[in-house]
Order: sequence, then C-alpha cells, then structure tokens
Amino acid sequence: MGLKVFKDCCKNCLLSEDRIVSSKRAKEIIKDCAEKQTHFICHKATMNNDEEVICSRFYKTIGYKSQMVRIAQRLNAVEFVEQSDSDKLPTFKEMSTRQRSVSNQL
Repeated sequence: MGLKVFKDCCKNCLLSEDRIVSSKRAKEIIKDCAEKQTHFICHKATMNNDEEVICSRFYKTIGYKSQMVRIAQRLNAVEFVEQSDSDKLPTFKEMSTRQRSVSNQL
C-alpha cells in the first residue's frame, strides 16, 4: 500500500479559483502544509469516506515540500487513483454571493 494521489485534479481544487473555501483559508492550509512538511488531503476523498488521498494539483505543484511525499517517491510507493466523485460543488464565491442575496431579501 502506497501514498495515494488522485490522477486528476477535482473541479473544486484548493489551488484553483473554484475552491470551496476562501482564498485566505486556502493560503492558511497551504502554509500549514509547508510549515509542517505534510500534505493536503483532497476534500473529495474525505466527503466520500474514501481513504486519505492527496490532492493531484498539490502533489504536482508543491508536494515536494511534504516529507511523506518525498519518502513515498524515493520508495516508489506513490499510487495514482481515480476519483469516485467528479461533481463540481458550489465555489466559495458562489456560496458567498448566495448568502448576500438571501440576506438582502430578508
């Protein structure tokens, strides 16, 4: 059993404009991963009760900062897996707009 990484980036990737958290929160998560030399588990995996699976874009762009990723790469223990769910969720921006719209109607 290796370190699982999604083959493809999900439609709401933390490292994209379509993320489900604010840009401030995304930066905090990335900074925390870099400081702790850890990795980001894709929200799609956690929402679907899958095993921990690393975000594809995180792995490809800043995974080298993760000690676990570097070890798995040296051991040839990185396993690329398919996503079980590829539906796009509402983005943080969309949810914020909806909330403002509802608040204005009240």
